[in-house]
Amino acid sequence: MSRPRLTLVVNNENPCPQNTAGAGQRSWSNQFDPYELKASAPDLWSAYFRARFHSPREVALYCDVSFQTALNWWGAVTSPASHIALLVILTDPDAPAFFEQARERAA
Repeated sequence: MSRPRLTLVVNNENPCPQNTAGAGQRSWSNQFDPYELKASAPDLWSAYFRARFHSPREVALYCDVSFQTALNWWGAVTSPASHIALLVILTDPDAPAFFEQARERAA
């Protein structure tokens, strides 16, 4: 039994509205401290996984990783690699709002 594949569909005929709030911003490093972001990433991802899933086993199945890896994320020992972050952002419609709220709380 094969698992479902993610398909990204792009429509360039209907562009997204431009957000002018960050128009004067030159780089993300002006808004975020890269070291702080790296240091707090395991806690942030742990909070996300605990809010979205009932157990590390569900995380392992959803992200197609070992139970030990999911347990490390659940316990804020490590954080996911970029391909898992993309998987979450592209497949969970509530993920961007969760991380936006976390950013607002940190600011």
